Amino acid sequence: MRFPLRPSFALLLLAIVFAGCASPEVKRLITITGGKSVPFSFGPKGAVPGRADGYEVQFVTLLPAPDAKETFYQLAFTAPAGAVVKRVQIEDVSEEAAAFPLIDDQAPKLTGNRWQADSATVRAGDPHLAWVLTIQTTMRVYRFTITDAAGKRTEILHVVGYPDFIKTVIRQKWGEKY
Repeated sequence: MRFPLRPSFALLLLAIVFAGCASPEVKRLITITGGKSVPFSFGPKGAVPGRADGYEVQFVTLLPAPDAKETFYQLAFTAPAGAVVKRVQIEDVSEEAAAFPLIDDQAPKLTGNRWQADSATVRAGDPHLAWVLTIQTTMRVYRFTITDAAGKRTEILHVVGYPDFIKTVIRQKWGEKY
């Protein structure tokens, strides 16, 4: 007995199988300083790294400092081959009212094509860290402004999601009881 729909059924199964392999990219609008809504892309591994003009943000991480009541940011990006970087400015632009400057490196040093630095420490209770006290995932947006030797400025927006379990570790280190 032959089934006339069999080839169609096989094609349908193949379409379902291959659709399961696709990694859809999702766009999410996030409001930044100045009230501007910016689209960010998220894939199966999280937020897509900020990129522009051959530069790519590697990471922005909030870390505990040796003093239990302080934290600091560690930040890094890669530059295009042969780039001569003269200034790196990084701000947290997550709040609508004002940006929070994290780094202003006026003599950046690249190792290979990579730049990395630590921000100054920020003390628990600082209003710029109020978001750490919330019990939900928090999205933070960082603006990298990179100026090269020719004076060209490249601006990159990079988004990082901080799940509550990470914020809980920081809150506990600060002595918070929730």
